[in-house]
Amino acid sequence: MYLIQIRFIGNDIDFKGQDFELIPFGVGRRICPGSAFASANVELALAQLLHSFDWELPPGIEAKDMDMTEAFGISMPRISPLILIAKLHFPDGLAARVGKKEKNPQKIKTRENKIIIIKKRNSFLEGPVPVMSQVEHLSADLNRSNIVPKRYILAENSTRPNQISAMAPAPAPSHVVPVNEHKRNKKKRKLTAWFLGFLAGTFAGCISAVLLSVLYKLIMFFIRRGKNDQSLTIYSPLIKKAEDLAFLEKEDGLASLEMIGKGGCGEVYRAELPGSNGKIIAIKKIIQPPMDAADITEEDTKALNKKMRQVKSEIQIVGQIRHRNLVPLLAHMARPDCHYLVYEYMKNGSLQDILEQVTEGTGELDWLGRHRIASGIAAGLEYLHINHTQRIIHRDLKPANVLLDDDMEARIADFGLAKAVPDAHTHVTTSNVAGTVGYIAPEYHQTLKFTDKCDIYSFGVVLAVLVIGKLPSDEFFQHTCEMSLVKWLRNVMTSDDPKRAIVPKLIGNGYEEQMLLVLKIACFCTLDNPKEMPKSKDVRCMSTQIKH
Repeated sequence: MYLIQIRFIGNDIDFKGQDFELIPFGVGRRICPGSAFASANVELALAQLLHSFDWELPPGIEAKDMDMTEAFGISMPRISPLILIAKLHFPDGLAARVGKKEKNPQKIKTRENKIIIIKKRNSFLEGPVPVMSQVEHLSADLNRSNIVPKRYILAENSTRPNQISAMAPAPAPSHVVPVNEHKRNKKKRKLTAWFLGFLAGTFAGCISAVLLSVLYKLIMFFIRRGKNDQSLTIYSPLIKKAEDLAFLEKEDGLASLEMIGKGGCGEVYRAELPGSNGKIIAIKKIIQPPMDAADITEEDTKALNKKMRQVKSEIQIVGQIRHRNLVPLLAHMARPDCHYLVYEYMKNGSLQDILEQVTEGTGELDWLGRHRIASGIAAGLEYLHINHTQRIIHRDLKPANVLLDDDMEARIADFGLAKAVPDAHTHVTTSNVAGTVGYIAPEYHQTLKFTDKCDIYSFGVVLAVLVIGKLPSDEFFQHTCEMSLVKWLRNVMTSDDPKRAIVPKLIGNGYEEQMLLVLKIACFCTLDNPKEMPKSKDVRCMSTQIKH
């Protein structure tokens, strides 16, 4: 066999540096059946090579075995008797095929027994290279057989050091995806992407349509509400629809109702809620004074405007509060000249009404009832100061703002409103001062800042009123040296006879010790130093721990 040298560099083929053998293709096919080891270009190139072959034939190969005409389907003259020549001749055709479409085809040179072929982009060979060691034993068969080798392939002969072993398996042919299958996969991906895009677009469109519909309904709802119910806000399920309070939209809507109270900020009316099977409600009308009143200065007008603007924000907080010892706000209607506040009706009136009836002899309120009222007020204050998410300071706690329900349970009313709507008759007229005379903490006069300790002070005065039976405005205290209920109570509780502070009608019922404990709590709540006052939670605990 004729040996040539070959070396593979990347995608380039450099036929020098390694030994290769020219092997009959038939033998290689038996070793690797089904493999194509040479392309048509290589076959034709080898045919032209052998056509110009003018060397001595290897042993065992006759001249007739070199006939390539039948193998390649080309016409070539039969090889004449071969003689040994000094070099191999390569026709220009082979060089042209090696260069393919390049402008300057690469030349194929020969020297002695070596062939050097340089070609980029391995375009000659295809399929794996068979292992030379597996076909060496077939050389003897070639000498004896008459098999005509019709094509030749290049196989590696690993005889040089530092090279890959000849026993290494040939690399598997690279998998080439058919063009039609690639197109089908690409089409499937396009269809899948289109379908997913269609679903995403449909979903986004539906969500957008729902959001736009909800937004449109909300806008129309607020527009209709602004036109029809004049900013009516309902806070309780007792009022099922806005039409139940439609009579408040009229200018004379309250003319036919019974007035049950009147104060500096407005009137309170009693009404039956339409469609509620006789449910009674109380409507409080907060009047905004006219701006052209003769006795109102420009500064007062600005202050009133500011406070009326605060009413709505204060009421929105109050409307969300629910506690058994607080009067619930059912609804609120804002009008240009006033505000309507709708409450549950308390048929037993206020604590001040009951105390006045007891003084006049037309009503009764025993000690157990008074203590129950005191405990209810303490529980309501604890909720406003501690348990509610947004702390609320009443600012005007007094017997008139403590209502009594059907079970004589105390309900604190008007909480959170005194800041925005001061009463002109019962409140101090000093600018930015809220509260009622006799119930205002001393530190408030100094700082003009209302804190929860101010409510504690007012609660202490209410406790004293429940036991003493007299209001801070009673003339009795005007004739004493102390000139106030709180100072008079302190002197009495430190005297030899503290029981003389108890209302005479409650003496002799066996609850004197409990009454004195309540008076001590009242003194504790009305200390001059607010830091020494108890918290609303402590007051509630002390009130409920008094046993009967």
